[in-house]
Amino acid sequence: MTIEIDVSSETPIYTQLVYQIKLGLIQGKIKPGDSLPSVRSLAGDIGINLHTVNKAYKVLVGEGIVEQVKKGYQISSETPPKISDDYLSVFKEQLFDLMIDAHVFNIDVDHLLEDMQGKLKGDGTDD
Repeated sequence: MTIEIDVSSETPIYTQLVYQIKLGLIQGKIKPGDSLPSVRSLAGDIGINLHTVNKAYKVLVGEGIVEQVKKGYQISSETPPKISDDYLSVFKEQLFDLMIDAHVFNIDVDHLLEDMQGKLKGDGTDD
């Protein structure tokens, strides 16, 4: 699995890492039960702080996507993970805010969703 971090992005690095791991899961590059690299190994490979990787892994554990095992971390075998009511509520609020922007800026949501579905599948669509 390739992790791409944009250090110039306003998105925190740990958040980028969380979403890169989730994207790898969606695209089948990592599968339930797969071990993740050790915190030290991943931090060294992508050139970031150990604490940043550890924070990302802890977020993923909290979401039920990753589980901590004796030898580190692995993708949870429970897929999809059970979403909490609180997380779903926050997700809906964030999506609603994005929909407001889409309407204000006259963004074709159907076209945008097609593009995003393509990115999720890894077809390289970047429009």
